[in-house]
Amino acid sequence: MKEDEEKLLSPSEVKEIMERSFKEPTVVYSGPEADDTTVGSFQMVESPEEVENEEIELSFEKRATLDQVANLIRIKGSNLKKMVKELGAIERVTNVHSYKIAEVMPRDENELRPIFAKERFSLTPEDTSTILEIIDKYRI
Repeated sequence: MKEDEEKLLSPSEVKEIMERSFKEPTVVYSGPEADDTTVGSFQMVESPEEVENEEIELSFEKRATLDQVANLIRIKGSNLKKMVKELGAIERVTNVHSYKIAEVMPRDENELRPIFAKERFSLTPEDTSTILEIIDKYRI
């Protein structure tokens, strides 16, 4: 990979980075009612040891990021191959469809239908219900 190319992070990599930042913060948000020991709206912390002794309240941004990452993780990695294999057993579901289904993890027919929108066929109601059953079996 070239140096100037961007590398996209997987949800698990983002979660790992966020967890590391929670363990070793350099700046702790103290809120709008901060006293004169703050710079802007951040309270300066001398060392990570100082923070370890106190319970840290996450900032709004960190909580929102953590919630977003948690919502992105919809299937365990160990179950992904099993689910793709089961989906591949359905006649009209290709490998590409299987991985797209695993990425989106649709909850109903309306969310599943766009995955097959470009195809020249439509899924039967039996195939649709089978796909949704397989997804629900592996959903976190």
